[in-house]
Amino acid sequence: MQNAAQHQTRQWSLEKKKTFDKTGDVQLLYRPEIVARDGRYVAYANKVICDCFSGLEWFPGPDKDMSWKEGGHWAKELAIGGGGWRLPTLKELRGLFKMNKNGDNLSPLFGLSMTDVWSCEIKDESSAWGFNFLPGNQFWTCRTLSRRFRVLAVRPRMYGAFEKRAQTVAD
Repeated sequence: MQNAAQHQTRQWSLEKKKTFDKTGDVQLLYRPEIVARDGRYVAYANKVICDCFSGLEWFPGPDKDMSWKEGGHWAKELAIGGGGWRLPTLKELRGLFKMNKNGDNLSPLFGLSMTDVWSCEIKDESSAWGFNFLPGNQFWTCRTLSRRFRVLAVRPRMYGAFEKRAQTVAD
């Protein structure tokens, strides 16, 4: 069986996949075309970014200031590629960080200005943890703060899972 990085080496065109959702209803899902690669990351036409090493899919939020609550709501309501999105953990955000002397410590495929990014982790009822990609550190601050904060949505890799479930449906 191929690993995720090997599986992403071929160019995919739009194709229908028959799958079941949580209620058991059949869904037709489309696997989008690959539009860019950056070593470990693959960007699809629908702006989903697959991390071939961790098996996570990422979707960059709008490049605008957001509070923790706004970011969490945005991620939860995101329906791209079948939904299932959430804010990332600090560990997942640290996994994206790569020290670079040019200061671009996040792959350009994400298209985010280098600011602070919210995590799903809270410190107390009024504070949450964030991650700064410039120095690569985590910090906590007030959840209502939005200035310079961006969001990334994350979920387990779905396109490979859809393919496996589609084979099960056909059997």
